[in-house]
Amino acid sequence: MQTNNTYRLDDEPRPGPLARLAVEPLWPLLGLMLGGFWLGLPWFVFNGFAVGSPTRVREAVIAGLGLLGTIGIAFALIYLWQAGYLHKDGLQYALLVLVVWKLAVAYALFVAQSATIEIYQYYGGVLNRFGMPVMLLGAFVLRGVVLGLLPFTLWQLVLS
Repeated sequence: MQTNNTYRLDDEPRPGPLARLAVEPLWPLLGLMLGGFWLGLPWFVFNGFAVGSPTRVREAVIAGLGLLGTIGIAFALIYLWQAGYLHKDGLQYALLVLVVWKLAVAYALFVAQSATIEIYQYYGGVLNRFGMPVMLLGAFVLRGVVLGLLPFTLWQLVLS
């Protein structure tokens, strides 16, 4: 009878074949800040699954709740604008709620991934060095293309 008694830490990453595409969590954070939710949110989720993060399901749930919250806030802002409760000056301040929400979600994902990435690197894992070019391409070239795909205000509020 053969038993496999390998010792594994609960918070140890279990990288898969996509681990070579994982990047520092700083790049998805900056991608979300400069490029928008469309760039940073899926990148965080991909990064968590690629490196085999033990919190990847929690990170995906945070990303999903972040997206749902963003849609809800955007709907509320559009409704308040169309109903006449918000005027032009008030709308500019109300949009800060959306920005703060997105940044809070991004920071929560960044913190959740940072610990796993550090453990991954400590035990010899190598991260991809193409985070900055991808972030710059998405933020300064593709952002206008993605936001211009549909001419709806909700589309632009959610994905920006």
